[in-house]
Amino acid sequence: MKKKKGILSYVWIIVGALMASFSVALYVVATAVIDHYTDHYEAIKQVTIITQDPEGIIKDIKEKLNKTCTIMDSRGAIAGENNTLICYISYYELPLMKEIISVHSGSFSTVSTIDEILR
Repeated sequence: MKKKKGILSYVWIIVGALMASFSVALYVVATAVIDHYTDHYEAIKQVTIITQDPEGIIKDIKEKLNKTCTIMDSRGAIAGENNTLICYISYYELPLMKEIISVHSGSFSTVSTIDEILR
């Protein structure tokens, strides 16, 4: 004897499949959001500083951040001879780096996010 399925059985199957789809979508979105914010805060920041007077900036970076820099000679179209400093810091050190740069007039910087440093 064959059992007849009632309408509730069909509703249960449809609602169950719909809820399962919503659950999967929720986990995908939540994972993407968490990864985005986690990667942002854990990423290494490359700070490139263009300056004509690198000694004071380098001294402050060494003393306040306990970091060092790569120094390159550079030349600007307007300002002429400059030095380019490259320093790698964490996201949480960025406010202190901004403070260091702002104290030294005539300097400007860019900040880039680095995915990986090979050694």
